Amino acid sequence: MIYLILCLFVFGSISGFLNRKVSYLSAFFASILSFIAGFEAKFSGYIFVDKFRFLPNIYVGIGIDKLSGLFLMIASISWIAIALFSIDFGNHYRKRMAIFLNLSIMGMFLILAAYDAIIFLAGWEIMTIASYLLITEHEGSYKEAFQFLSFSEISTVSLIIAFLSLFISNGSFALLNIHSKSIAFLVFASLAFIVKMGIVPFHTWLKDAHSKAPSNASALLSAPITLMGVYGLAKIISITGYIHIWGIAAIIMGSLSAFWGAMEAAVAKGLKVLPAYSTVENNGMILATLGLSAVAYSVSANSTLYEFAFLTAIILSIAHTTSKTLLFLSIGQAKEQLNEESIDNVRGIHKSVGKIPALGIVISGLSFSAFPTLIGYVAEWMLLESIFQSYQFHSILDRIVSSSGGVLLSLAIGFASFSMVKLIGYSALGYNHDKVARKIPTFFMHTSEIFLIIMIFAMSFFASAIFLNLGYSKFVIGALGVPNRWLLASAKPVFGVISPAFFAIVMSGLFTVPFIIYLKNRVKTKKVISWNGGLALKEDEYFSASAFSFIIKFILRFVYMTKEVERENYAYVVTNDLFESFYALVIKLFKKAGYRISHFIMNGKIHIYILYILVTFIFIFIYFGALS
Repeated sequence: MIYLILCLFVFGSISGFLNRKVSYLSAFFASILSFIAGFEAKFSGYIFVDKFRFLPNIYVGIGIDKLSGLFLMIASISWIAIALFSIDFGNHYRKRMAIFLNLSIMGMFLILAAYDAIIFLAGWEIMTIASYLLITEHEGSYKEAFQFLSFSEISTVSLIIAFLSLFISNGSFALLNIHSKSIAFLVFASLAFIVKMGIVPFHTWLKDAHSKAPSNASALLSAPITLMGVYGLAKIISITGYIHIWGIAAIIMGSLSAFWGAMEAAVAKGLKVLPAYSTVENNGMILATLGLSAVAYSVSANSTLYEFAFLTAIILSIAHTTSKTLLFLSIGQAKEQLNEESIDNVRGIHKSVGKIPALGIVISGLSFSAFPTLIGYVAEWMLLESIFQSYQFHSILDRIVSSSGGVLLSLAIGFASFSMVKLIGYSALGYNHDKVARKIPTFFMHTSEIFLIIMIFAMSFFASAIFLNLGYSKFVIGALGVPNRWLLASAKPVFGVISPAFFAIVMSGLFTVPFIIYLKNRVKTKKVISWNGGLALKEDEYFSASAFSFIIKFILRFVYMTKEVERENYAYVVTNDLFESFYALVIKLFKKAGYRISHFIMNGKIHIYILYILVTFIFIFIYFGALS
């Protein structure tokens, strides 16, 4: 099946030259088989390995264990939806988009199915280059695509150093069933994966790449591609074990990233910028919970907190991958039909574009807002429960870091809800400004969106079944009034409980009767134009998304440099993000330094070239000699 999947991706890439629909369908069927392969690997208990000798003592090949099988299932849900969505969406772009989409997904499949570091790196580069080319499919996106490529190559170089360090310590490039205590591997591999996840301060590529990339590419970048970074971190833990200091660093970086991403999402006004910052927030939460798991294990391996925190990272990954794919695809359809970039300019998607994409924005947004009965609610409840249990830590450092991180993560959840209310209220459900959406084929787009909506509800309703099948039966219990295996517990002995399925059933029953009464007795609501002192209300005179976010910009004016400018009879507010200004300065300094260094090395003098090569080789020999 694995080789059949690879053949389907290759066939999809080749057929993209001739028929884009066949190409996208090939990716769709390959993604379904990928889910089946992941399911088989996760639940059969069998580790599949097919390897051959590449060089003396070096083997390469395919290998899927329970961990990679699980992430293959999560990623495949997103791949299936994106491939299906692209059948209609891809008609508005060149045929070669289908080629790049197939190659990008195939690269991710190779990452998850890699037995060794060489195949892993090959998949990493295929994914990176194909994704770069996908971004360039949007007109005027070369700068943003190159920025994405630059960060990706930082990640690749770090991975090369990490895998060389692993080879020196273990004498093998194998990634399955191995253990290593190499500090160099831990540091450089962690750097590579947090760059790919867009963790602060390596997040700047996300905002620009998402705003310019085609929407199916944005969904790919935000959900399954950043998921590869999460898989990489989980793989590090499986190789090195739980390292206490790594956990401390992960909590600090993750909580800061979650807070910063959520805060920026709350003030964003770009239609695809807000979800991009939401990705920074969600990946920060995942990193923080992985760190919490490492710290908890180092404190007491007998405590269930380290298991629950790791499971929290998995459920957060599932929630983010599914909900963010739906959000970008639904926004992408509206953006394509309305040809608009900002939240304000797509008001009333439910009327202008359609109820299904509007519903997709509502459901995904509510999931990120931790609305009950949705998978995001389960994930963020687990996040808070993990934080609350950090009272078990004895070290002052552990308590300070976990409690401070908990404060930032809690604030991030609040900011995230604020940003999603803004996105839902202004785009999906906002006042209809009578803008006419252009007619395009939408059958496969709608099918993809409905599939993801169902998945978001189903994964919440059957959360206890997910826990059981992932091997965490100790966190599934029953209680008085709640049937056995319907209740999720955050610890053993019980610390906190929740029952998404039972809650959904009870709330549905309580909601049905009032809703029927409302439908039977409702009266028409008269709508009138807002009073404006007797003056006609202009198109741009409405409560905008920027006005909605103004309170945050004002409270955090030391960050956004918020100030009012008055000119004659006209007044307006301007902001200047302090950290964006800092990044602009850093970029400017790097450009100047890069120019001077390149001018010094590439100056046409042969002795400078020889000296450069000699110094590089000496450094490599000394460094890896010290590691060995």
